[in-house]
Amino acid sequence: MGELFGTDGIRGLAVPSKVRDGSAISRLADERELSSGLLQLVGEALGTWLRPSGDATSQIVIGWDSRPLNDELVAALTIGLHLSGCNVIWVGECATPSLHGCVLQTGSDAGCMVTASHNPVSDSGIKIFDCDGFKTFPDVELELEKLIHQLASEERELEDDDREVLAMPDFEVDGVFIHKIALDSRLKSLKERYLGDADMEGLIPDGGLLLDSSHGTAHHWLAEWLSEELVMSIELSAYCHALNDGCGAGDISPTLRMTWEELTSVNHGHVLFDGLAERYDASNWAAGMILAASLDGDGDRCLCIMVNDENTGIKVVDGDSMLDMLVNAANLNCDSLQGKVAASIESDLALLNSMKRLNADLQLIETAVGDRWLASALKSEPDAPGNLLHGEVEPFHIGGEDSGHLLLTTPHPNLPNHWALVGDGIATLIATLCAAGRTKNHNSFDVGWKSRQSISPSIRSRWDGKNVNAEAVVSLVKNEYPDVEWTRETIAGESDLLMMKGKVNGNICAVAIRNSGTQAKTNISIRTTGMAMEELMGSLLEMLTPLLSQ
Repeated sequence: MGELFGTDGIRGLAVPSKVRDGSAISRLADERELSSGLLQLVGEALGTWLRPSGDATSQIVIGWDSRPLNDELVAALTIGLHLSGCNVIWVGECATPSLHGCVLQTGSDAGCMVTASHNPVSDSGIKIFDCDGFKTFPDVELELEKLIHQLASEERELEDDDREVLAMPDFEVDGVFIHKIALDSRLKSLKERYLGDADMEGLIPDGGLLLDSSHGTAHHWLAEWLSEELVMSIELSAYCHALNDGCGAGDISPTLRMTWEELTSVNHGHVLFDGLAERYDASNWAAGMILAASLDGDGDRCLCIMVNDENTGIKVVDGDSMLDMLVNAANLNCDSLQGKVAASIESDLALLNSMKRLNADLQLIETAVGDRWLASALKSEPDAPGNLLHGEVEPFHIGGEDSGHLLLTTPHPNLPNHWALVGDGIATLIATLCAAGRTKNHNSFDVGWKSRQSISPSIRSRWDGKNVNAEAVVSLVKNEYPDVEWTRETIAGESDLLMMKGKVNGNICAVAIRNSGTQAKTNISIRTTGMAMEELMGSLLEMLTPLLSQ
């Protein structure tokens, strides 16, 4: 991983500066400040990389969300792409899956989504997709970073009139419209795969599903569309002041549990939980009901809220649980389920073990954190041409992270019998509701135990998974459990990861520490197939916090 790109593109605090020299790079690397000058350099570098010989014209699609400085950032990115000889299509304010669909629909060479996902609205960033809708990987990002440094050393003065012309797109397309069309076309296949001949009776309360679109573009239309096509829905985030402000999946922990008293006795400062508290109805709500759903800021992931099995409160249906529900529902709807399932190193350890017991022919894969690594594990076979999946029948390739990122197949709009992979929070919600209807009378997987804590802010340079701090962690874990045979494992894409696995009292345990790729924090994750290990988490936090944050 380079100095600019993280787990999911580039992110930082958006600042108004058009300076496109080395200072724009150092401000992001050192101060985590993202300027329009840097976005211009990114555009120049991307266009140069796409056109190495300079004798062909590339077409790039740009979409963005509603962050305050995004208009300036988009203009700068457009200038950079034009300076490198590219044609630019704007698809407007939209969700990341909208941008993904527009790349495929327009047959473009790449797509850029200007967003910082679930980060605070004051942040912004960029995610880059290739012509098949796959996000960039570290090898490409390192090449882009080299070009950015090279271009930053070259003077390029532009008059205001020239900037104004270069900042305008060559074409404009309605990205939200294309997204709606894609969802309309996918709805039938999602129902067939995950709901089958079952129904959703008793799944949603009489008052409807509470929906939190994180004040993204979907808050204008999604509730009405869901009410017409699937289940009655009520949008809550329309009343929020800004993207990710008191709303959104980014502020919801995948492991959150709450009693009815905890739900109703305080002001949560989050529109979804305050809305649930206001509508609490003991006589109407029953165990297993799905009460609400929340998207993140750029709409590529989803978390659901369900009444717990004891009917004593609520729990989050995280990405692990949704992935389990979808695999089980698909398995119940066919004679022989074949395909691939991928989950990240932060997913429940019991999840993939549970799927091994299914009467199905599934390849189960553990990946690095980030949906691009899920996509890499799920894309076409090594000897197949290109990255897209092929087949007359839609393949069953699915991946998930506990944060609510799920990758599902989607038909390519221009290539028959070709299938792309997309992380779409709305499609995830539709599939989850259908799967919940299909599996409501079936047992879910045996949930393991997991805990994830962060040291924030952290000085990430002090953690590389191999240095003296990492060795101190190894010693601590071995001292706490001296009779366990611990092994250290590596995962492609996780250069600073320390992951130790062992068997404690019959339970498989995994301890993993890695730097966040999107924020100034270091994450500690402990997962087991059953037993709780709070004391170990406390010991790791106590030791590492002063080492990484002072």
